Amino acid sequence: MTAGEAELAILVARLGDRVAEGRYREAEGVLQEYCRALRETVAGMAPGDPGWRRLEGESRRVLEGTRRGVLAGRAHAGVRLAALSQASRLCRSYGDGLAQRRTWEWSA
Repeated sequence: MTAGEAELAILVARLGDRVAEGRYREAEGVLQEYCRALRETVAGMAPGDPGWRRLEGESRRVLEGTRRGVLAGRAHAGVRLAALSQASRLCRSYGDGLAQRRTWEWSA
């Protein structure tokens, strides 16, 4: 494994972590770093180097995995928001919403 490939592996791990945590803005920055490192690594290879095809396949897997992770995260967030909306509607159906609290300040 070359130094460039080691850097790529580190960036792939960071990218996966950011996507899994839902930190998409940071993930975008890491993805840009990954693309830069990939370009530099490929530029340093000799023409016809078999590592080029391996890196091409790996980069496609990284991009597809990132895309799927983002889609899954967004779908999960959508389900959670829908559940909150449903709970909000359920609360309103039991009256006019939350009853105001009566305290000594209200009676004064």
